Amino acid sequence: MARELILITGVSGYIGFKTMRIALAQGYKVRAVVRKEAQVESLRSHSQIARHVDNVEFVVVPDMAKMGAFDGVMEGVSVVLHLASPLAIETDDYGRDILRPAMNIESSVLSSAIMTPSVRRVVITSSAVTLIPITWLGTTDTDTTFSSKDLNTDTAGPYPNSMAAYWASKALARAHVHEFLTERKPHFDIIQLLPSVVIGPDDLATDLATLQVGTRGMVLPIVKGVKMDMPLVGTPVLADDVAKAHVDAIKSSIPGNKDYILSSDAPEGIAWNAMNEIAKKYFPQEVESGLIPCGGSLPTRKWKLDTSDTEAAFGWECTSFEETVRRLLEQYIALSRKTTTAS
Repeated sequence: MARELILITGVSGYIGFKTMRIALAQGYKVRAVVRKEAQVESLRSHSQIARHVDNVEFVVVPDMAKMGAFDGVMEGVSVVLHLASPLAIETDDYGRDILRPAMNIESSVLSSAIMTPSVRRVVITSSAVTLIPITWLGTTDTDTTFSSKDLNTDTAGPYPNSMAAYWASKALARAHVHEFLTERKPHFDIIQLLPSVVIGPDDLATDLATLQVGTRGMVLPIVKGVKMDMPLVGTPVLADDVAKAHVDAIKSSIPGNKDYILSSDAPEGIAWNAMNEIAKKYFPQEVESGLIPCGGSLPTRKWKLDTSDTEAAFGWECTSFEETVRRLLEQYIALSRKTTTAS
């Protein structure tokens, strides 16, 4: 029996590329959506994709936020994995560049899916930040355990910065899906995945500059001896686990019309400064040589998350923080040596 045809958006991104790789490795046929024709060849020729070239086709959708952008693109597709979403970029108009694009891209995907009889499920990358208002970070609450039933409704602007706008955009988009299910009653079901702080190796990173971005750029300075002041919630999740969850969510055995939190070491979470001890445990020579000198620090904001629903539905727990850090540092060390050799 031929495997299902899966549509994936965001394949040029950190999690999206891993999702495409895992889906192809499991034998699915993939229709991968990119924004630019120039992205196709580099993705198709990547060593982890080239071996599956017969099972992947690329489609260019320049403006995913445009209604009708996916019309025809979903023909024959069974499941849509929608990972593409605007980032928290600094801009002079958060509504134009963060909030509206997030909502419009989601609406575009759902409107095309509802007109495509073959689609039986849509899986959307949401975020654990939808559980709480960003102002919660400034409170003293460390006892409340948040679950997938929680949803931030404090989304009104004005927003003091791009991150506040991003948090609001993710909450609004998640709420929009709930409204869509109630009002439109589509022929397909929807799963929303809520990852926490995504870290771990990046399949697309080719040097230290491309590795040390986003959340990785926030935590790697710890093992480089940098002392930081701005706290980060202690809820990591391995990027590979997030990608794996997207592919697992294709299966009908995973209950639909539900939201699932993805986070490791739940419910208590972790302390970021433990990265120093993990580095010393697995890479003592690199610590001794000064390649990863350690001694840095990053304050942890405790945030308790209930992932029991996710573990019951998917049948596995997210990779431990210790193993996640080991894998990230392994790539960091390899790229550091590559840089040294090249110079």
